[in-house]
Amino acid sequence: VLKEDGHQIILEEIPDWNDVQLIVNGETIFQCNINDLDFGGDGKLDPLCQEAREAVLKAY
Repeated sequence: VLKEDGHQIILEEIPDWNDVQLIVNGETIFQCNINDLDFGGDGKLDPLCQEAREAVLKAY
């Protein structure tokens, strides 16, 4: 979803494997448990993906 919006994505490993964090300009703008995400789709129907997308848009 973020790549489709034209954002550059940098994946980094963090200590908690179950944690997903979106960081923009050094600030964590979104965080969730990876198991709460819906897998197997493009993310467009997953409410958490949409919440993350909105958080990124608001960060700019």
